[in-house]
Amino acid sequence: MKKMYTIFILLLGVFNLSCSESKTGTYSENKTEKNIFNTIVDTISGAKFEYNVAESTPDTFNLVHLFLPESYDAQLLNDKHPENIRNYEAADIFDLLFEGLVRIDENGKIVPGLAEKWETGKDKTKWTFHLRKGLKYSDGTPIKAEDFKTALLRMLNPEIISPNTDVLFLIKNGREFYEGKVKAENVGIKILDNNETIELELTKPIGYFDMLMTKVEFSPLNQEFFGKLGEKYGKIPENILYSGPYIIKSIGKRKLLLEKNKNYWNGNSIKMNKINVYGGLWDGDDYKRIAESKGIDATVVYSQFFSRTKLKNDMKETQRLSTGSSHYYVFNTKVKALSNPKVRKAIDAVMAGETRKEYGFVPEYISINGKNFSALAAKNGKTESESYHYKNIKELLDEGLKELGINKMPVLNIVIKENSIDGFSENLKKHLGIDVEVTRMSYKDLILKSRKKDFDIIENEILLGFNDPILYLERFVSDSPYNYGSYSNSEYDKLIKIASETKDINIRTDALIKAENIYEKENPAAKMGYGEITHIILERPGIKELKLVPYGGILYLRNVNKAK
Repeated sequence: MKKMYTIFILLLGVFNLSCSESKTGTYSENKTEKNIFNTIVDTISGAKFEYNVAESTPDTFNLVHLFLPESYDAQLLNDKHPENIRNYEAADIFDLLFEGLVRIDENGKIVPGLAEKWETGKDKTKWTFHLRKGLKYSDGTPIKAEDFKTALLRMLNPEIISPNTDVLFLIKNGREFYEGKVKAENVGIKILDNNETIELELTKPIGYFDMLMTKVEFSPLNQEFFGKLGEKYGKIPENILYSGPYIIKSIGKRKLLLEKNKNYWNGNSIKMNKINVYGGLWDGDDYKRIAESKGIDATVVYSQFFSRTKLKNDMKETQRLSTGSSHYYVFNTKVKALSNPKVRKAIDAVMAGETRKEYGFVPEYISINGKNFSALAAKNGKTESESYHYKNIKELLDEGLKELGINKMPVLNIVIKENSIDGFSENLKKHLGIDVEVTRMSYKDLILKSRKKDFDIIENEILLGFNDPILYLERFVSDSPYNYGSYSNSEYDKLIKIASETKDINIRTDALIKAENIYEKENPAAKMGYGEITHIILERPGIKELKLVPYGGILYLRNVNKAK
């Protein structure tokens, strides 16, 4: 039930996206392009448009993608203002345009980016990143360590509503700067070694901080260039400084033409001189028509929208991958009635559905040391996942209330996104006798309300950033910036600290499993399931190194090339 509910929400989001055109950028059509398709009618929105497709050559890659960005400002990749809210769905495009100190490769490993090396001290509270020599933006301007400081401080501007801003609250005085309590010079960011090194001082030891710094939003920003453009920055190709392997040559209606960045430090590793991206179709029949058309090298599509009917040409399905987001509701444990784990567990059971099947908080598709983490944790915690039937949970609720000295549950205010479905109010009243008030708000306002901890229960989600259980479990550490519900358990904190600092994979795995078992027992959140959705790649013979990845976007495009 939980999975189907969340998939419905995701597909609803796809519907909303398909009905909107990009509001930013300039449109330029290259009249010399070949292989013009017939007019395509978007089956969902009814909009008509033509694709003018560039000729496929040995050094040009033509791709049909699900999404195109609405703006091209790296720091706004996950911004939740309406004009930018769906940029994150084109994170793989941003990965071609911008690069940070470190990044995630096609295998999910942390690799050097614009920093050639980095280190942290024994206490894991200071992280030092050393830039490569001779780094340049696409226009030839040198990339300096201070440009990363500019980007990080900009991300701490309250005007940018991004969940990844919370990562920077881990930097000394990062939250205080965000709240306007200290000045920029008080934030734990130092520029060293003639502007070639940046040192970040944290509020606590974090052994995986380099993993958190792989976000595209933390790529460099030149203050002089940005200051001149202001709100015009990132709107058109000329108003962007690129630090990644490609630049935007032109933006057309539902298409994006990329060219190799001649100043990228690792340009020799990039095989395609041009990548042309065409996006915005949602119906499987339209994808089939495009896949069968001359000029397109590959396309990525939702499997739910695509028929497995045989294509008329040599385009074939080569990859299929299921990924998604973790959807959950946070309990504010400072609310007396929600401070008891039995009360939380009873509410979780009703909100999740009649039978709570999944174990713990970490999604089923996350692995550790090559093994499924959820299965390991469930096996360690108990032989099979516990079920909560409606005939038992009212007793569980009553026990929790008795322990708190409360005779009756107060009215609960549950905050959800404006397009989410209230699938629980009626059941909470029916099975637990709990009256509920539902407050709907924009994603932007929901994030702000979460940070203020001004709620009883609030909707949240985690987009998969990297394949590691700690991405999920660290959210409930007492001083985590993502711990919106103020949950606190000293043993849990100790286990996550061990997992974040040890280099021994067995010790780390054991600590994370024990932390997951504590989560299962105490329920600091109501886990609604995973927004699982499957993507497939259709490609022509000879296309190499195009990969679906479960992190940082849909596709890994940096290595794509063609057989000679």
